Amino acid sequence: MTSRENGEGAERKIRGIEQEYPVSAKANLNPSMLVNAAIRGLKRCGFSHDVIWDTATEVSQEAHESRIASCYGNNGCRIYNDMGHLEISSPSYNNPMDAMAYERASEIYALVGAKEATLALKKEVLVHRNNVANITLDKSAWRGKRIKTVTYATHGNIITLREACKDWSRVERALIPWVITRIIFTGSGDVVSGGLVGLEGVKYVISPRAMFVVQKSSLSTTIDRGILNTRDQPHAASRYWRLHDIHYEGLRCDYAVFLRDITQALVVCAFEAGLLDDAPEIEDPVGAFKRISMDTQECEWKIKLKTGEVTDAVSILKFYLEAMERVSTEHGGSEWEDRGLRCMSRLIDKLEAGRVEDYVDGLDWVTKLALLVNYEPKNASEGISICNQYALLDSNLGFYLRDCEVKGSSLFNPKESLAFVARELPGSGLDGRSYRERVRYALFNAPEQTRDFFKAEIMKRYRAHVRSISWSTLVLNEAKVLLDEPFMLNRAEIAACKCKERVEIEEYLSMAKRLYPEKVIY
Repeated sequence: MTSRENGEGAERKIRGIEQEYPVSAKANLNPSMLVNAAIRGLKRCGFSHDVIWDTATEVSQEAHESRIASCYGNNGCRIYNDMGHLEISSPSYNNPMDAMAYERASEIYALVGAKEATLALKKEVLVHRNNVANITLDKSAWRGKRIKTVTYATHGNIITLREACKDWSRVERALIPWVITRIIFTGSGDVVSGGLVGLEGVKYVISPRAMFVVQKSSLSTTIDRGILNTRDQPHAASRYWRLHDIHYEGLRCDYAVFLRDITQALVVCAFEAGLLDDAPEIEDPVGAFKRISMDTQECEWKIKLKTGEVTDAVSILKFYLEAMERVSTEHGGSEWEDRGLRCMSRLIDKLEAGRVEDYVDGLDWVTKLALLVNYEPKNASEGISICNQYALLDSNLGFYLRDCEVKGSSLFNPKESLAFVARELPGSGLDGRSYRERVRYALFNAPEQTRDFFKAEIMKRYRAHVRSISWSTLVLNEAKVLLDEPFMLNRAEIAACKCKERVEIEEYLSMAKRLYPEKVIY
């Protein structure tokens, strides 16, 4: 079944983000100790609670995942220690406002955890939102020698129709050019070791994650990474496939998060509808990914196709924009889709005109590049420090909760970020008071339109009754609830049952049973 047949649009696409936060301290402390202290701190502050995460219901390709101890955030997120990183997996949502709000909530969770770890360990603990760390291997490193760059992840997820993913060669044809070319607006920008591309010293790149790709597709997310990831772990009924995108990046600019979310949802809709089957085929996808990432000055972003034709990333993005516009028109579109398509069209026009600088405070890699130009770092150490200071999570995040002065030491300025959103998306509710209210809501509540609303309500009302939880199951002392449909038991469905504020758990489960008789098993 295609999206044209069932009328699916971007708001019928459930998605979420997994963010690995590096937690560090000047003291020589084990990273896992720091992460565990942060997780304990979040629980101590009441932001999260212990829960058994049921991995038996999931198909896991990483052996260590079955041994991870998890806690459950008040907003429906999963928080855990993933190989020495603080990982926060957002609840599922279906619109770009929630994409932005839950990213900010995730950052605030991470910052609270770091502050609590500082108090517990009596050592300053810092947390960053980026995807690479640069390690000095010897004293000569700052003179342009031996620097090693390691990477950690930001993963995007979007539930897709399984039928569309049966032929993986079709998935590669449709989506590889998209993942490669979208980095010119979704790249986070950072300094990496020149050794990754045969150079000495360090190199500022558009997409640090692109520099670690070695093949078109891979199952692993940690070694021999592919442009696409083949993990089959739907977190839903068997008719779905969860596209597990390992090349999202830790974005801080609100506008970049908005544009990435709405375009990704529309591209997946176009893919399901068969509108991407004739996507341009790139001759050397891995090489093109890295070359585009390295072109931060000329911004020509040249690409050779299998036909022998030489084109560029912007021209390929035009192909995807046309498909997005077509699929949106066919199912009637929505306000968010219309705004996203207008923003994408304006971006393409400005990139064609060479006006990359117009996106300072709107796109992360452009903003970081402007900072590097302004500060004129004298050596690799200073360049790395500038990028790290932009990624630092600090008290500036308070701006998302209340209208206040930006006084932190991070080089990321949330005030300017939201000012950019206000200019590009006037009247959208993504700036000012309404957006702050949404971020505050996202700290303590799950998205209202998805199944995570029901799970979060159960945890708030009847936590002592919960035996285990996962993305698609909820096991209580009284019953097991299969949450394998992404939008089931959302707020509107529960409200329609006229469920009282204070009810016994049996009545709450009976309400769910009336709506989904086969999903509540006693």
